[in-house]
Order: sequence, then C-alpha cells, then structure tokens
Amino acid sequence: MNNRNYVEDDLSLTQKFTILLFGANCSEPIKGKLWFQKELFLVAQGIPELGEEADFEADFIGPYSELADDQLDRLRIERIVDEEQKELTSSGHKIEQRVKSAFSEDTLKFVSEIKAFLNDLSKDELLGFIYYSYPDMRVESTEFERIAPKRKEIGVSLFKKGKVSLGKAAIIAGNTQEDLIKILQLRGIPVFAE
Repeated sequence: MNNRNYVEDDLSLTQKFTILLFGANCSEPIKGKLWFQKELFLVAQGIPELGEEADFEADFIGPYSELADDQLDRLRIERIVDEEQKELTSSGHKIEQRVKSAFSEDTLKFVSEIKAFLNDLSKDELLGFIYYSYPDMRVESTEFERIAPKRKEIGVSLFKKGKVSLGKAAIIAGNTQEDLIKILQLRGIPVFAE
C-alpha cells in the first residue's frame, strides 16, 4: 500500500493522534496498551473531536476505547506501528512527519506533555491518577479495589516525582492538604507552598 495515499485517505483522527503519541518525545516507546489507552484518553480530554470519535467508556481497567484499540491494531497490520505496539516503524516515522504537519505546535506540545506525564508512571501510579482524577471512569474497574488501599502511597509518589501539585496529591491520597504535608514532612519530602 502506498503510505502517502494511506495517510491522506484512510487515517482516522484517532489514528492520527495515535501516531502523534507514538512519535512524541523522540519516539520514546509507549510502555504498553494500558499506557496507550490512558495517554490517548487524556489527549482526548483536551481535543473534543478526538473524544467524540474515540468514545472512551468506563471499562474493567478504567477508560477504554474499543475504536482506539482497533485502530492501533490496524496500524500494526499496516506496519506503521511495530508488532509489540510500542513504537513506530521506519515507514511509521515517515507518516508521522506528514501527520505532524497538519497540527499546530500547541497541539503537538500538548500530546508530548501527556506522554511525558504518564509514560514513566508505574501501573499503580497510572491507574491511581486516572481513577481519582476521573472517578466516573472507574465504575466498571476490576482494579479499583486493589488500587484504593494504595491511594495514599500513590499520591505521595506522584507528588514526590513532581507529577502533581500538593492539592492534586491530597485528592489522590484521600487526605487534606494539611495532613498530606505532615506525611510528606515525616518522610523528608520537601513541600513548597503552592
């Protein structure tokens, strides 16, 4: 298949943003499908058209888009994404350059920031952040019961890594900001006023 025609004629908005995610941050590999789904979900929170098309729903592991999963598989079949669905192939990189040209620098930066924010989180940190930031997306979760007892540790860890503000960490941890400050101080984690 001619890749140029494939890009112009066949790529959905979901596929375009998938390619942008895979290519973001010097093509750092995406850790797995769980991270891909959550990264694309957060991108869709800021891009309403993508949110409408991808149609994320609460699923057994949080927000999930069947369309995004299918589109990622199609990109794998077309050899735009590698077999492990973690990186772009060499032809995928060529397509990425053309896809990028259709989006503003602000959009590309936004996608890059989302990937940088989530891609280095552990599974528990990723799910904790998503479940406590988007509680409506955890209603079908089979993982929530496992994550809930860890929420304080997840909030502390995300704050320590500089991923969330003190206020957001307190929400995730299930504590007041004052209580979380005490916990952080006891652990020797610097707390700076917001």
